Amino acid sequence: MSVRICMKRLAAVEIDPSLSNQHEFNAGMLRRELNLAGNPCRGGIDFLFYVGDDRAPVSETERYTLYDARLNKPRAAEWRMYYTNAGISEHAHPDDLMLLFRPDPSSNDLVAVIARHGTEIERALSLDLARREPEELVGMFFADSDSLNPQTISVLLQVLRRPEPQVALEEYDFAGHPLLVHAVDRGAMPTTGEMADAAQSIVAETGASPDDPDNFLDSSLAAETALFKAIELELGNRRLAAIPEDDRLNFDVLQSFFMSFLQSRRARRGQSLENHFRYLLNALRIPHSYQCRTEGGKTPDFIFPSCDSYHDPTFPDDRLRMVGCKTKVRERHAQWLDEATRIRLKFALSVDDRLTDALVRRYESRLRFFMPRRLLDSAYVGREIHPILGSVADLITEVAGHR
Repeated sequence: MSVRICMKRLAAVEIDPSLSNQHEFNAGMLRRELNLAGNPCRGGIDFLFYVGDDRAPVSETERYTLYDARLNKPRAAEWRMYYTNAGISEHAHPDDLMLLFRPDPSSNDLVAVIARHGTEIERALSLDLARREPEELVGMFFADSDSLNPQTISVLLQVLRRPEPQVALEEYDFAGHPLLVHAVDRGAMPTTGEMADAAQSIVAETGASPDDPDNFLDSSLAAETALFKAIELELGNRRLAAIPEDDRLNFDVLQSFFMSFLQSRRARRGQSLENHFRYLLNALRIPHSYQCRTEGGKTPDFIFPSCDSYHDPTFPDDRLRMVGCKTKVRERHAQWLDEATRIRLKFALSVDDRLTDALVRRYESRLRFFMPRRLLDSAYVGREIHPILGSVADLITEVAGHR
């Protein structure tokens, strides 16, 4: 049985997303040739990098999403592909040869073999699979290969897929995390940025993937909260023990003690959701600007695709997006509506379980609310507004399709 293979030269914009907001993959052709289904279509990409003839290959695993950027619009479909790029940015160079194929027809997971330009492995792959010299491979080329039979693929995947032990979030040893030790040595709560970074390291150990945006964001917030509580407990007990015994019943002393911790909680809660949403956007390679200054000096949390696009009068309004983040909405909705006047329909990301039907209905045409799927299907299931609320995956589709 033959396997359909896509062969192409990597362009700089496919390796470094800072060079362009666009990808040069012809995603429509790729979808058709590899028979990828779903909109969006998501899966993993197992990379094998051959960086030199005398060096062992390097393996990495990334995630991709393929979607129709013109979904629900009166125009022909425009398929685009975005993907996490930590491995490809580190190991690939422009003009390297990439082979991309789908090893299992029952799964959307892909395998990519990247060979350094000018190596013998590049030449061998070109001659064996495309029957062409490497310099003859220009643009995107598709071929059916009998060399990549199921047995060969099985061996290849054994090299690529080295499962790492994963730990459930409920079983994680938060009290032993290095950031807790550092906080105790320093005698102070970590910054919100340090907390977010630490939470992401924990989430990586649990196996939560940006490919499942709802679970990823939910896990990130839960990990940070659990770590914060562990650090707060340790520091709190140490500081309480340091208060002279005679002052432990002094109201002013205890009020000052507890207020210092309440302030830390408020500061973290205010930025936690923004921080982890930024991690998610960066992992999925979705171009955005954080706290772009717009009319009247207002700074929305996120503008898509960029601040420059927002201030470019020739950039179409209907391709701009705005997202505001707030753990609890309260009266923040009025502020969101007053930001980024070029964008009529604003998006709000929250973990608020007390949104009223009246609030959501009142601003339905101007403000749409999104939240993790777990919260959406617990706090709002059976409610009249449930169908017009969105999940994090829905939000990602909205902001990824703006380009």
